[in-house]
Amino acid sequence: MLRNPLKLNRKFALVSFAVIVISVFLIVGVFRSLYKISKENILQKWQNITMQAASQVNFYLKMPLDAIKFSATTLNDMLERGAAAEEALQYLVNETKTYTAIIDENSTGIYSYYNRQYLDGSRWIPPEDYNPRIRPWYTSALFGLGKTVISKPFLNLQTNTMMMSVSQLLKDNESVVSMDIFLDRVQSMMEKLAEQPEIFVASVINKESFVLADSSRENVGKNMMKSKSQNDFIDTHTTLSEKINDDWVLLLVLDNQLLYNSLEHIYIITVVILLLVIVLVLIAFLYMNHKYEEAKALGNEVNAVANIYVAAAKISLKTGSIELIRTTRDFDALFEGDFTNFQARSTHFANLIASEQSRDILRRFMDMDTLEERLQGTSSISQEIFDFKGQWLRIRFITVDFSSDNSIHHVLWVLESIDEDRKQQEKLRKLSETDLMTGITNRGTGELRIRQAIFEGKKGMFCLMDADKFKSINDTLGHKVGDEVICAIAECMKNTFRDDDIYFRLGGDEYAVFSPGVTSKEVGKRIMERFFDQINKINIPALGERKISMSTGISFFPKTNLEGRDGFETLYMRADEGLYKSKKTEGNVFTFVM
Repeated sequence: MLRNPLKLNRKFALVSFAVIVISVFLIVGVFRSLYKISKENILQKWQNITMQAASQVNFYLKMPLDAIKFSATTLNDMLERGAAAEEALQYLVNETKTYTAIIDENSTGIYSYYNRQYLDGSRWIPPEDYNPRIRPWYTSALFGLGKTVISKPFLNLQTNTMMMSVSQLLKDNESVVSMDIFLDRVQSMMEKLAEQPEIFVASVINKESFVLADSSRENVGKNMMKSKSQNDFIDTHTTLSEKINDDWVLLLVLDNQLLYNSLEHIYIITVVILLLVIVLVLIAFLYMNHKYEEAKALGNEVNAVANIYVAAAKISLKTGSIELIRTTRDFDALFEGDFTNFQARSTHFANLIASEQSRDILRRFMDMDTLEERLQGTSSISQEIFDFKGQWLRIRFITVDFSSDNSIHHVLWVLESIDEDRKQQEKLRKLSETDLMTGITNRGTGELRIRQAIFEGKKGMFCLMDADKFKSINDTLGHKVGDEVICAIAECMKNTFRDDDIYFRLGGDEYAVFSPGVTSKEVGKRIMERFFDQINKINIPALGERKISMSTGISFFPKTNLEGRDGFETLYMRADEGLYKSKKTEGNVFTFVM
């Protein structure tokens, strides 16, 4: 019996097709893996080079950081024993000689704002109008809160190289020690790196994309994000990066043609041929499968979006008819009854959905007479309210399509529960503004609120206060008892000051408060006496017979003779002067500085 050759050909074709497909995929897999491994090895080599270069920069930065840490320790000891400025200056001069020699004269020396005097180890004499407290090295140290910090580097226009300041706040929370460092060594490192032909750019940038050192000196001081010279080569160059510290990154931009030159001739031709085979084999399948996958994906996307909403309906602005799309058990009652006139039922919907305080807002939002006008120029509008359960709910109208006259035909009316998101946002906001130990406002938030109040022209009383002999409590009774004292003082502030007063913990045993509307000594005196009454009631068994007392300095905003130049810093300085005077007297004492 003769076999049907057509059937044989079909069988052979199918088997051949299967073998070809399997072979193609195997070969492609092998070559792809080989190419990937080779490429990864090359990239790993250059990643190691990047890491080594970053380590060299880190090592260079370590010296000034260590110098400032060491100098801060010595100056803190001087502050504690009340050393004179002359002694501190001599120490800075000696340290400047030492570190200038070690750092190859790339430093301007060590200087300090010590006990309210500017001291310079290089003997530089500042001009009369020089105010160290507004310089970046000083302000960055204040925000560092005792940590060694690097201020934002700046460009030296004479040498076209970057400089940076390394600073640290001392224990009196006012004095600062600092050192300026030229980044010439880092610049030389980048130029040396770029001598390798594969490297197109070697650069060190900060977190604002500001170029601190670059293989091309003309790029120093520029913004990397705005520089076309380093952003127009995404397809032809590879960028490797390595963090140097919390704020700096070392970038190497490599020329792909030179980087992968050894791979191109081996793999490109083979890959191109195999890709053509794959395309021919898969084109039919992809075409047939395309529609199915497209429909399936669309269905999944629609379901995913729909699951966000607790209820949804399609509404015709022409007829007012309602087409239910989705609902949940809590909102089933919304869609009972007539489905032909949304406008007539909108007030009823608002009454069912919203809590009493939100009903008027929702009624206005759901006014169908003005809806089309409100949707002009946008695809959706929304309103957030409290629902009948007292939870946050977002109501939204979304344009679906238009009529032939370009008026809106259909809109989606959707209800989305956002209660969990709102509560989480509020929780995070409160956490970020709160001092974790005491539960009152933290320093950053407190200062920001006072600055805002001053900006708005609110008059008021500002107090700086700290606990007397608090260090002896920590030393003799332990930090646990000290923490109880800190929390007890904070509780006294809660019980004394008003809700609109801005009271907060500065740090340690130091606190501050700004009372808007308090503009006279008489009122201020009554407030402080009420606060001291609360302090006298503190009962911590571990203290025994020891009583807590507070020293306070008080100033008022504004100070009239400053002719509009009064601000938070001067307000703070006046109160600090009063605090210093109060410290000279035992017990609960406050001093006004006008």
